[in-house]
Amino acid sequence: MENLEILALRKFGRFNVEELERIIKRYSCINELLHSDENSGKATRFKKTFNPAFLEEQDKRLQKCGGGIITYWDAVYPPSLKETHDPPPVLMYLGNPDLLKKKCVAVVGTRKATTYGLSMTEKIVDELIKMGMVVVSGMAFGIDSQAHKTALNGGYTIAVLGTGVDVCYPASNSHLYREIIKKGCIVSEFPFGTSAQKQNFPARNRIIAGLASSTIVVEAPLKSGALITSTIAAEIGRDVLALPGDVNRRSSEGCNMLISCGAHPIVSIPLLWTMFGLRSPQNAKVEDPMLDLFSNGPLSIDEIAELTNSQIEDILSKLTELEIEGKIALLPDGRYNKI
Repeated sequence: MENLEILALRKFGRFNVEELERIIKRYSCINELLHSDENSGKATRFKKTFNPAFLEEQDKRLQKCGGGIITYWDAVYPPSLKETHDPPPVLMYLGNPDLLKKKCVAVVGTRKATTYGLSMTEKIVDELIKMGMVVVSGMAFGIDSQAHKTALNGGYTIAVLGTGVDVCYPASNSHLYREIIKKGCIVSEFPFGTSAQKQNFPARNRIIAGLASSTIVVEAPLKSGALITSTIAAEIGRDVLALPGDVNRRSSEGCNMLISCGAHPIVSIPLLWTMFGLRSPQNAKVEDPMLDLFSNGPLSIDEIAELTNSQIEDILSKLTELEIEGKIALLPDGRYNKI
């Protein structure tokens, strides 16, 4: 069965992956199903609502935008999505679909971002790109847009839409939309030409979470799509990271709440490497005698003083310098260790 026909089955019959798999194995095309004695609830609904003109219209839109269609059974379908509770059976895309199978991290947040939120998004995404990660977000205003823009500067990004991939939403992001098509990938489970509808965005969020090995919430109020994405990520066993924010700002309430519930706090940009189990190339090049002291584990200030025969004041000054550079970290027990 052709991918366009599977898209039509999904739209008019609302079949899930398991149901579609059974139909695909039994029928070679939609016409066979339409003329069969299949009378399950969804099959009956499909037969009553299916519009043959949909296939022609979708094919025209597909050819016009130069996109493609991936189904759950295609080799290019992202393995990370297959591991989720409700994988989309069909994905439409523009751009490079090979990015869907690479290591991805979601970066999401509020549309009403603060200067701090935008600045930190840029710093976080810069590090993710250095790690070789593909950045996933939803192309909304604010944090999402900043994540995409930063990723395009030397890296790759995937935008997951709540519209058809040939519909730029928000429309004012048209330049960003075109740049992502050139250098990244735009993806959606909704048919070509689908306009922005409120109920589509929670479904879009589950794809963002499903594509990513980790979800980073940079800035978000308590009621936001970013928190929906992070909740889905946690439910499917993916890591959730959050940037601590000003307790007096509503735009930080969601992140602070996530941290209180167990999300990993981003307390330092260099620490991101450690959080992803990687060694920062910047740290790897450093050859500082002080850092060599930590080769066997954490040390207290008194232990460092004994090993170096230095004054406490000089040690504190050096430790502060290394901590600011993100090369060491102060542990909860008062000792220091190399990052």
